[in-house]
Amino acid sequence: MKKPYKIGLTGGIGSGKTTVAKVFKSLSIPVFNSDDCGRNLLLNNQAIINSVKKIFGTSILTKNKIDAKKLSTIIFSNKEKLELLNQIIHPQVIIEFEKWVKKQNSHYIIKESALLFESKTYHLLDKIILIKAPISLRIERVLKRDNRSRIEIKKIINNQMKNRDNIKNVDYIINNNEKQLLTPQIIQVSKELSRL
Repeated sequence: MKKPYKIGLTGGIGSGKTTVAKVFKSLSIPVFNSDDCGRNLLLNNQAIINSVKKIFGTSILTKNKIDAKKLSTIIFSNKEKLELLNQIIHPQVIIEFEKWVKKQNSHYIIKESALLFESKTYHLLDKIILIKAPISLRIERVLKRDNRSRIEIKKIINNQMKNRDNIKNVDYIINNNEKQLLTPQIIQVSKELSRL
C-alpha cells in the first residue's frame, strides 16, 4: 500500500485545532499532535533539554525541570528566542512524525500543528487545512481554557503568522466562527481527502 497522504491541520491559538482534530479522530483518521510531541521532547529528550538550558539559562527551571510556562513567557515576547527554540525542537518533531507515519495504514493522516508555516514544515505535507476564527472569539476561548492573561494571549497571536500570509499555501479552509456548523465542513474536507 502507498504510504498515507500527509495532511497538515493548522490555525492560530484558540482557532479550534483540538476540536477539529477530535472530529477527524471520530472519523477514524489518525492524528499526530506536533505540539504535544514538542512538549514531550522538552521534558524527556536529554539532548533537547541540554540545548534549551544552554540558550535560556536556569531561569526557566522549576525543581531542575524545564517549566513550560516560564519558557513560553520568554519566547512569546521575543521572536528571536522563539525562533531559536523552534530550531532545537522542530527537527526532532519531524523525525518523530515520520516514525509515526510509517506505522499508519490509513488513506490519509492528519498532522496537527500550530506552527506549520513558522516551522517551514508545511512543504513536507501533501495538503494543508487552515482553521479560521475571529480573533475576539479566539481570545475568549483561550481565556476560558488556559491560565493566561489577555495580554499574554495577544502576544502569542501577534507572534503567530497571520492567516493572510498563509492563504496561498492552504488547500482547505474550515471556518470555526459559531455561525457555520463545524462538523459538516470537516466531513466535506474528509470526503475530498479520501478521493486523493
